[in-house]
Amino acid sequence: MQTGAIWVIDNDADDRDMVQEVWNELNLENELVFFDNADQAIVRLSEIDTAPFIIISDVNLPKTDGFELRAQLLATNSKKFKSVPFIFWSTHATETQITRAYDMSVHGFFIKDSSFGELKKTFSHIINYWLKSKMPSKTSTH
Repeated sequence: MQTGAIWVIDNDADDRDMVQEVWNELNLENELVFFDNADQAIVRLSEIDTAPFIIISDVNLPKTDGFELRAQLLATNSKKFKSVPFIFWSTHATETQITRAYDMSVHGFFIKDSSFGELKKTFSHIINYWLKSKMPSKTSTH
């Protein structure tokens, strides 16, 4: 079972609060870690030996956006970070953004659910899918 942390990168406090409530109801063992911006996540990635289990990032972030965060992860030579499921979520998305995301090998693109029940279903599906999926080790540096 994948027990690593799940990172949520989102500058909207209301969205983070709703995700926390969903997390509490889903009663998942994985640690939930929030970042207000991509730069905080990039710093943390440089400090850790074991990659997170999943990264869920808003596309539209201040300063460094979600696309730049994804590009920086892909630019590393470490499979530790390249193998992390990277999922975008956003309040809205253009076809151009969705295409760009998949051109960057994201593992999903979701529109933020406005209701608690729908958000809970979405997070449950995402987490359960990746719990069953096999992935390369996230502690290796090559």
